[in-house]
Amino acid sequence: MKTLFKTYQEPFILLLFYIFLATAFLAPIASEQLIPALVDYANHIAYVIEAKMAFAEGQFPLRIAPLELSGWRYPNYQFYAPTTYTFAGLIYKWFTPANPIIAVKFTIWCGLILGGVYMQRLAYWFVKSRPAAILASIVYLTTPYYIVIVTGFGNLCETVALGILPAVLYYSLQRYLHPNDNKTLLQMGLAWYLLITIHLVTFVYTALFFAILLLLITYKNQRHWRNLLATGIGIAFGCLLAMWFLGPIGLLHNYLIMAQTTNDIALFKISNPSISDLLYPGHLQFQGTLGNHQIAIGLPILFAVSICCYALINKSSLHNQRANYWLPPLLILFFLAFILIWSPINFWQWLPSLFLIGQYCWRLLDQLIWIGALLFAWAVCWLFKNKLDLKHIIIGALLLIITASAAFPTLYMTYFTINLAHFIKHPNAIYNPNAYTIEFNKHTGFVDKIDNLMLYSLMINKTLQLNTTYALPQTLLHYAKAPTLSLHGAIPKKLPPHSQLKALLNGSTIATLNLVPGKFHWEVPLNPGVLSRFKESKVPQLQFKVSNNTNNAIPIPIDEIVLTGFLQAPQTLNVKAVQPFCQQQKTMTICKIHVPKATELLELPILYYPKLLRITLNGKTVAYKGIVYQDNLIAGITPEPGKTNVITIQFTGLMWANYISWLSWGLWLILFIVTIFKLDRVRRVGLAKNKTRYLSTH
Repeated sequence: MKTLFKTYQEPFILLLFYIFLATAFLAPIASEQLIPALVDYANHIAYVIEAKMAFAEGQFPLRIAPLELSGWRYPNYQFYAPTTYTFAGLIYKWFTPANPIIAVKFTIWCGLILGGVYMQRLAYWFVKSRPAAILASIVYLTTPYYIVIVTGFGNLCETVALGILPAVLYYSLQRYLHPNDNKTLLQMGLAWYLLITIHLVTFVYTALFFAILLLLITYKNQRHWRNLLATGIGIAFGCLLAMWFLGPIGLLHNYLIMAQTTNDIALFKISNPSISDLLYPGHLQFQGTLGNHQIAIGLPILFAVSICCYALINKSSLHNQRANYWLPPLLILFFLAFILIWSPINFWQWLPSLFLIGQYCWRLLDQLIWIGALLFAWAVCWLFKNKLDLKHIIIGALLLIITASAAFPTLYMTYFTINLAHFIKHPNAIYNPNAYTIEFNKHTGFVDKIDNLMLYSLMINKTLQLNTTYALPQTLLHYAKAPTLSLHGAIPKKLPPHSQLKALLNGSTIATLNLVPGKFHWEVPLNPGVLSRFKESKVPQLQFKVSNNTNNAIPIPIDEIVLTGFLQAPQTLNVKAVQPFCQQQKTMTICKIHVPKATELLELPILYYPKLLRITLNGKTVAYKGIVYQDNLIAGITPEPGKTNVITIQFTGLMWANYISWLSWGLWLILFIVTIFKLDRVRRVGLAKNKTRYLSTH
């Protein structure tokens, strides 16, 4: 027991230290009943609540948020951070069933501890100095960016990703140094899988910067190209394990609402911080509800970079061959990341659009801080000539924490006025609740090439803008029988009395409505004879004007707008009529409904995703199409009219991607078993040799 205590005394004390540091980190969001007014934080709590519901359905892996978007099976986890919500959801389900806030905070807490432990291991591998490695881990955890991610944004997924990032780097370097060891392949594959499914943005940039680092190292030593290939295989293995997650993203990422920001070069460039933003104590300004938060590189990292540059210029080095060998590539990587974040030149327009996934330039700071922490370990070793002890750890830790305190919130934190008990029963994402739905007006190939620009504009704005030109959906006109525009809304009191609302088609009045304040329902017939004149030659333009109105700018609120007489004719059984006959049984939606004889199309209460759904009709798999319903796409099928239809709907994901993941996990398990047996055999051989040696000496 004494030997065991001595062996694990230091790791145990270190673990207690990181537990203390992580606990202090969470002080600004310590409440277990109030939700801080951090938009991301409330969203993550909502999705953790729904993760628990998903587990009750039997989902594994997580794919669907059951209650989001009217309960139409919103696949949030299929496209965003399933492992993060799996861990937090399991904590909520089994350990904190009465309070999801505790589950979220515990997940963040675990991420912080993991980040500290593995950054210490990574830095120790680099400089072979335990005190320097501990100080480097403190630098990593207390950088302004890390603090703001936790206490400024409340970003659960990125916090956990920053926690596992040092472990990913550590095991990847072990793979690079020991390419023939199956254990390193297992560790690296699992680590990269976790990073991919915890935070995709961090994965993309980590893979990029780590690849550049290894290329620089391998270029210095041409004999290590095989090591580089082995490391690439490790990353590829992690991607194959996560193919069930990456496959649908690769197929649909350009069609999702989120693509509006992840493909926006202007937004990415606008977010460039200035030099004063990056150099402490500058501030980076955020628009809207995110408020103003300090995001800077941090004084300790700036100090470390200065020391490393000075030592390199003066050709001064450590008595550590590995640290000296890796220092120049790390410095190159640091300045590359710095330029990418700060550069006023918009070179992003020439790079692959994949790199825009970060949405904002400053998200590259997550790469800057791990590089900076390693440089800090080198700098303190050089500064104190590798003669560091407990005294340096204590004084250094205090100074680092004091330096970091400026990045913590200094003002009184505000909270959402949300009743927690009610929020648990009715969780809803506050920010970007439809980010992973298909944007039907962008790529119409998924909806039978129907142009819905006018319809989409009206539904999104929820107002009828006067004197505004709307282009009618031309491709629908070819199917028109008795086209009608049906409007439901409210007439504002500000409009002058005895006035009329006029609908004009290319300047000609086609319908009028007497304006009386209050609710209204207006049917605007789109005469096929009038429309036929525009089918081939001219785009039909629709306008709305108010007569006797000196202020035509007053918009008219709209509750609902429907185009009828097109594909959604009387031959369609509307989703509102279908939904009452559907019920959820575990992960499957089952609808049992009698379909009238004239019905040609049946709308289903599930969001449309091509190739990701499996729908059966009376026991047979059927094809489905995308149908526009209000501001979403839902799935529709051709029913069997005149009889009772039994329909089953299941979100399965991309089947070929699922098969690749299953096979990869099977291979991982086989390698794991082989490695365990191999290690056990080595242990037995070692014990036998020791026993033989003992007997020969006695």
